[in-house]
Amino acid sequence: MPSLNLHGVAVDFPFPPYDCQKDYMTKVIECLQKKVNGILESPTGTGKTLCLLCATLAWREHFKDTISARKVAERLGGEEMFTNTPLSSWGTAATDGNTPIYYTDVPKIIYASRTHSQLAQVISELKNTSYRPKVCVLGSREQLCINQEVMHQESNHVKVHMCRAKVSTRSCVYYNNVEERSTDRDLVNSILDVEDLVKFGKKQRVCPYYLSRSLKQQADVIFMPYNYLLDPKSRRAHNIELNGAVVIFDEAHNVEKTCEESTSFDLTPYDIASAINAVDRLLVEQAKEASHGQTLSISICLAQVHIHRDTSYHRKKQSTDVWASSSPKKQGNVLSYWCFSPGFSMQDLVNQGVRCIILTSGTLSPLSSFTSEMRIEFPVCLENSHVIERDQIFVSIIERGPDGVQLSSAFDRRFVPENMASLGNTVGNRVVPHGLLVFFPSFPLMEKTLDFWRANGHADRIENIKPMFVEPKGKGTFAEVINDPASKGGTFFAVCRGKASEGLDFADTFGRGVIITGLPFPPKMDPRVILKMQFLDEMSRNKAPGLKYLSGQEWYKQQAFRAVNQAIGRVIRHKQDYGAIFLCDQRFKNSDARAQLPSWVRPYVRLYDGFGNVVRDVSQFFRVAQKMVLCFPDRQSSGFTSSSFSQSSHTQKAKVLDTHLPSLKRRRLSDEAIGMTSICTEYERQGQDSQRRPANLLDALEQGDHRSGEADDAVGKEEKVACFLQLLFAFLAEMKKSLSQVNFNHIIQALQTYKKTDNLDVLLTETAVLTEDTNTHSLLRGLYQFIRPHHKKKFDEKCQELTGQDCGYKPDHSLSKDEKKVLMLQSAQLNKGGHHLNQQGLREPQTGSAPKNEVLTAFLTDVKTALGAEKSTQLFQAIHSYRKTDSYENLVTTVVNLFTERDEDFNLLVRFCMFIRAHHKKQYKEMLDGLIGPSVSADDVPAASEDQQSKGEGQPNVPYNYDKNSHKCQIE
Repeated sequence: MPSLNLHGVAVDFPFPPYDCQKDYMTKVIECLQKKVNGILESPTGTGKTLCLLCATLAWREHFKDTISARKVAERLGGEEMFTNTPLSSWGTAATDGNTPIYYTDVPKIIYASRTHSQLAQVISELKNTSYRPKVCVLGSREQLCINQEVMHQESNHVKVHMCRAKVSTRSCVYYNNVEERSTDRDLVNSILDVEDLVKFGKKQRVCPYYLSRSLKQQADVIFMPYNYLLDPKSRRAHNIELNGAVVIFDEAHNVEKTCEESTSFDLTPYDIASAINAVDRLLVEQAKEASHGQTLSISICLAQVHIHRDTSYHRKKQSTDVWASSSPKKQGNVLSYWCFSPGFSMQDLVNQGVRCIILTSGTLSPLSSFTSEMRIEFPVCLENSHVIERDQIFVSIIERGPDGVQLSSAFDRRFVPENMASLGNTVGNRVVPHGLLVFFPSFPLMEKTLDFWRANGHADRIENIKPMFVEPKGKGTFAEVINDPASKGGTFFAVCRGKASEGLDFADTFGRGVIITGLPFPPKMDPRVILKMQFLDEMSRNKAPGLKYLSGQEWYKQQAFRAVNQAIGRVIRHKQDYGAIFLCDQRFKNSDARAQLPSWVRPYVRLYDGFGNVVRDVSQFFRVAQKMVLCFPDRQSSGFTSSSFSQSSHTQKAKVLDTHLPSLKRRRLSDEAIGMTSICTEYERQGQDSQRRPANLLDALEQGDHRSGEADDAVGKEEKVACFLQLLFAFLAEMKKSLSQVNFNHIIQALQTYKKTDNLDVLLTETAVLTEDTNTHSLLRGLYQFIRPHHKKKFDEKCQELTGQDCGYKPDHSLSKDEKKVLMLQSAQLNKGGHHLNQQGLREPQTGSAPKNEVLTAFLTDVKTALGAEKSTQLFQAIHSYRKTDSYENLVTTVVNLFTERDEDFNLLVRFCMFIRAHHKKQYKEMLDGLIGPSVSADDVPAASEDQQSKGEGQPNVPYNYDKNSHKCQIE
């Protein structure tokens, strides 16, 4: 595990860090050492949580070392214990100035995030480090109580009172075991999240809620949702001690709202009436015990109380518990006390004596306005760069949809039928591979738009391309769709500021593209929004010297773009990831709107007038990205479940390989990887001769992927080797953990034999030994990816025989790459004439194909049928203009707009290649490759005449004229 020195602190990191990660950890350590607050922005996917944990825990270890160094120095009286290692190298003896420090002064780390699910991800990251601090996670009874009698109660108030009653009478068997089990070694030395703690409690019959409170006393790191920390009542209830603590707010873009909510409250008529009744009872009880003179004065007070009571709120306390949920409540005016300054809560934390406060997130910009609302000093600030390269991100502002209608979610446009239809046509385009995320500004807007699409056929088209899932039910199902090897991903509809935009991880194929359908401004007529803006305007006018306040309008815009930026962050999750961002609202083209986008996005923003140009460029982007990025195999394609082989381990192994790539092919591997060196070496030697694209990994290692072209040259053989090596070593590492050494060696030798002889029986014989080990099915699914197409069905049958489960075989898995290309081509070219069905059901040319003018006539007839008169005219005008001006851009914009509105028109897009001139054919084919995969070759379109070729033209040798009067293309 690499170790680096930052500000004199040795930090152990799981892999060689990137520059942006070093910058981030340096800033964290600076905050801790100088005891100052910091606000740190680092884009989603840059590993900020891992950096935050490693830097903080390394500094804490360093802090303890300085105490040890001072104590040793005091014992030795200034002498050195080791001559070659002076005590000064152990750390500064006076860490916090000249005041002596002791082990009891070592700060606790309070790590707060928005939800427990986000904290579970943080704890998972902690397990990937070398640090093993004592930890605890604070939760509510709702999450941690395992007493079924308590949990069956409907009201939280009742649950709390029942729990307390059982604890005070020691009638809860789970609570009674807390004292005995709180010192359990497996518990104290383990890193557990809420779910783990509940499992431990059920297994050991001990209360997880009170167990977590017990663990808190000795914990080095305390994890909690940040409303526990910001709400004074909750802080007192959990007995959270802040003096000298380091407070970290992860995902801090929501802190502002939580600060305001935690110090705001509502008083309903029921609350006021209940309070008056409680005072009544208290006064009556005191009156009975008082003297006659005191009783008289108290009676006067009672009369005054009743004068101020509103009789409409009078309750019957038959109920003796004024807080009981079953008590009847009447609606009425609510008295609300709303806090509009988040700085009130932050200043309260500072007053508790915290060492420092660190706010961090991927979306805090602009930092100046964010810090101004916090009302505390942030001497340390950082706006970090991203770890990705230019060819891993595509950002476009789409002003108009495929039909030319302007896109906007503005109040006066959002429900206009033409606008909703144009947005549906935009989302229904098939240009994004795998998962597509579509974010709406609000739930009502999403629901009404989806209803419109269902009623008008847009939803059917989207569903035919990718299955549709709508927040909040789509989380689990969406993952299952991506796990299906035959799936092309799903379209996931969600809302900015919703659950999907905050906590779900859409790495790799889960999300290759994200569409933002509009600006999610807060509801402007909401009383809270109106008053917040008025408050800020008033504070801005009356601000004290040296203080800066946002105006109400600045805050309003900022809220919208923070939500947009958070949603954008879903698409790029780690260094090997790549994806496209589509901003589908004409308001994004304004310079002030673009300035609000994240700093890592702004340099790549492209503005488009025509939708066809977007399709052209983004299809090219995905084609290049898939080649250029060393994209580590997705969790699903490896054959192992995410629980057995996590994304974090994917990323770490990939990054290690990036660094050590030059030596991987040369160094001698350990005995655990017998034979792998020879496979890699043979790949290098044999890969130069083959022109066929490999159908699986072994074919790739055996034959390589050496095709001509500038893009392939840019990729380089070494990068392709690395991609294959990543898959190899990931599989080997997982298999080694699951198999005995003997069985592992047998499988490796069998793979080598299979590679050389193409004899599957040898490999099948060896797979039988897997039944002796655990996780047999997972390992067989892993091996399935190494099987050549013509053997996959047989291997799948063997898998079912051994485990009772298949390996996910589908008939198309048995097709070679060339066979799949033919199938795709034939299904795309649905010409009416000149073809017949062969025995396999594929279309193929008849002997003596139809004359070229018949091919063109059939095409023009199909165009008129598919597009109608008006759109056919647009196409003919574009062809005529292309012949005169040779403007490929204008032609493609029109063609793509017309032929990608409906799935059934895609064959026309392929057949249109006959109109493209020779010097533009390569560009056109690359666009088709991006849209529908390998498409057409030179043999698939009519040839041009020698005269046309000499002019650089590529139209078929068929005479036709464009009639400018009738706007029709006619055969001569």
